[in-house]
Amino acid sequence: MRAIQDAHSRETAAPAASAASTRGYLADPEAFCRGIIQGMRCGILAVDRRRRLAIANDLAVQILELSRPPRPGQPVEEALQDHPQVARILTESFGMASLPNRAEIGIQTATGKQKTVGFTLSFITGADGGPLGAAVFFKDLTHVEHREEQERLRDRLAALGEMSANLAHEIRNPLAGIEVSCALLKRRLSPEDNGREILDKVVGEVRRLNRTITSSLEFVRPLSLSLAPCALEPLLEEALQVAEGRRGRPGIRFERRYVGGIPRFLMDRAQLRQVFENLFLNAMEAMGEEGVLTIETDTVAAPEAPQTPYRPPGVHADPWRQFERYAVVRVSDTGPGIAEEYRDKLFYPFFTTKKQGSGVGLSMARKIVDSHRGLIDVESPHGRGATFTVRIPLVRGGEE
Repeated sequence: MRAIQDAHSRETAAPAASAASTRGYLADPEAFCRGIIQGMRCGILAVDRRRRLAIANDLAVQILELSRPPRPGQPVEEALQDHPQVARILTESFGMASLPNRAEIGIQTATGKQKTVGFTLSFITGADGGPLGAAVFFKDLTHVEHREEQERLRDRLAALGEMSANLAHEIRNPLAGIEVSCALLKRRLSPEDNGREILDKVVGEVRRLNRTITSSLEFVRPLSLSLAPCALEPLLEEALQVAEGRRGRPGIRFERRYVGGIPRFLMDRAQLRQVFENLFLNAMEAMGEEGVLTIETDTVAAPEAPQTPYRPPGVHADPWRQFERYAVVRVSDTGPGIAEEYRDKLFYPFFTTKKQGSGVGLSMARKIVDSHRGLIDVESPHGRGATFTVRIPLVRGGEE
């Protein structure tokens, strides 16, 4: 009997000891759950059945760029007044028979920035299996969308390049024949003959067409990058020296605002120098005889670090999928600025507002920056100059 009682005591004591151990392991279960929510690498918003906000983690506030963290207990429409479509997704979820597992929406932040957000909806169920609330889990996919658009653009340019090369060959042969024929005709004419002037005009137009064809081929030809770790500031100084030698004026001043400390990173030095030479030349031409050209450098965090969490054995990492910061260069001038109707066309091939321009410079600059998986943009407040911003991924290593 004594042995049976001892065994019974041990059996009843075991669950109690286990419960005590669990309570000791999670001394504050609520803090533990809050830590899980804040530590998740996606934005989380949750509402109760009364459509009042219950949870909003820090990443949700960051992605939506809310001016202040919403207060728990607020009606979700009030808490997310800047993003009514996100609030509507949560409120309408209670009437859905099947919640979307993966979906995307476009949002606009308070600063006017367009973002693509991918989200998943889920019910929060109680002990009886009924819904106590709803939660939306979302990530900023803007960077992914941009990368996919770059891939599509590269495919289109490759097809366009092949077609243009064949077309250029078919056009250049007749042009060469026309130029040779004009030269032969010119020899038969006396120096006083007015026909010589006409032939000179024909030859001039033939050569202009040849330059246009050459520019077209340069734009559509696929770029081959020669990557190596290089410093940014010496590159900018070389580009500025070349641009100043070509278009500099005594009345144009240069201001450098280099942040310093930007490490060497992978780039095609010659091609990036071409980008900045073009931007400096354009700025000097816009200002004319006098003005201030300002060059700023900085680094900023990538909007959403495109890291790949899992890579099969034997597959090399793509360093451009792992960068976390951009090197930023801003080129500002004090010229008349860019008219609003031209801004959307500024990077189009062969679009120019100059009398002697080919319209290839900025489109080539964009192509080179895109090939580095970077970004180029322009801002031009009315009548207050223009600022071109170039962002290049700070990739410090990896295979070329």
